[in-house]
Amino acid sequence: MKIDFEILGGIDKGGIELNDFTLFCGKNNSGKTYVMYSLYGLLDNQLNFSFDFVKPIIDKLKQEGSYTLDIAGIIAEHQGEIIRHIEELFKDYLPNLFGVTASEFSNTKIKLDFSHDEIEKKIKHSESFSYSRKDLFNSWKLTLNVDSGKIQLTLDKADRLEDRILQFFISERLVEIMFFDCGFENHSFLLPAERAGINLFFKELFSIRNLLVQQAQNDNVNPMHLLNDVLKSRYAEPVKNYMQFLNRIGSDQIEVSNYSEYAQALEKNVLGGKYKVDDFGNVFFLPADSKNKLPLHFSSSTVKTLFGLVFYLEHLAKKGDYLMIDEPELNLHPDNQRQVARVLAQLVNAGLKVVVSTHSDYFVRELNNLIMLKKDFPGAADLQKKYGYQDNELLAGKQVSAYLFDDKTITPMILDEEEGVIAETFNDVINKQNQSSNEIYYAMQDAKELENW
Repeated sequence: MKIDFEILGGIDKGGIELNDFTLFCGKNNSGKTYVMYSLYGLLDNQLNFSFDFVKPIIDKLKQEGSYTLDIAGIIAEHQGEIIRHIEELFKDYLPNLFGVTASEFSNTKIKLDFSHDEIEKKIKHSESFSYSRKDLFNSWKLTLNVDSGKIQLTLDKADRLEDRILQFFISERLVEIMFFDCGFENHSFLLPAERAGINLFFKELFSIRNLLVQQAQNDNVNPMHLLNDVLKSRYAEPVKNYMQFLNRIGSDQIEVSNYSEYAQALEKNVLGGKYKVDDFGNVFFLPADSKNKLPLHFSSSTVKTLFGLVFYLEHLAKKGDYLMIDEPELNLHPDNQRQVARVLAQLVNAGLKVVVSTHSDYFVRELNNLIMLKKDFPGAADLQKKYGYQDNELLAGKQVSAYLFDDKTITPMILDEEEGVIAETFNDVINKQNQSSNEIYYAMQDAKELENW
């Protein structure tokens, strides 16, 4: 999927194409977070899609109880209509996504492009899905069995079911097939740059919210209006959703994800201990070399920063998800930045999509090591063994896309499979610093020689 942006935040023009591992680099205030949040909003399935071409399908489905839908055929026939509808809904959603007024995006343009091969691949990987709903007036079940590029829709107990509900549901499933590689109900999970503070204070933030709601009820103020004001006016949608994710951790830990081993790798190799969440959602850290259970606020900045990622991998991650991280290097020693890069590469090879915005040369250089070692050259296996790299963290160059945010534009960065990502934005700074350090040092030495002479 390729997305082109015009007049988005500080970006005049530019586009990106999502890959298995997508990397954003650039100076501060260059638009990386704008694009990261936009991608999250596009992929998190918060838009209410409803396509008119679905109506005849619903008529037959309700009459006969079953309908076979050729996914490739219907998407190919209506792809233009689908894309235009998504673009229009998404632009209208941007002010809510960023928590600002509509005028901020009055000149913004979003253009989506899906290749035929890309959609064919996603259809091939789609999985069956079943959805049941029971409300006050009706109980119904819709089953989607995917086989050889076709969906067999089966509807049970739909005597009083409104057509618009089925129209929304089937429309959303078609969009999910276009966006995600695997199955239905995939989603995106974003770790914002503010995560360390949110991890520490989310309970206080929600306590304040609850007090405001209680006061509003005492003053005969509609509490829902107040909640909308508090959440929408103060926080962008990704930040608000991250806060709500933290507020649910007590109940979410019942589930165990297929990606829990990667959470354990982070705890072992980076944190040196384990997280513990009690039934009330209180977070503790248990250092490996201690019997003490530390409250999160009493732990290191690294422990505070990585909690959300570890918990997501332990309990919520699903194959085909988009994992987005704004500055994964936050509060990490360079060696731990390298360790996190390697775990993220493992996640890519295990079926997650990763989108990262970084200012870290260490992170990018480690990513390049993984790309270079994937090449089959004499001595590669010996080097891999010498430096402890695992097969499941090596990345083929074709899996990685990188973009430079600079001068109000987005430009693809050169990716050479013999060197990796050519990150001139970091190399220029490093070279200038080396030059200035050398000149300062040798000037000092010359001054000492003159004094002694």
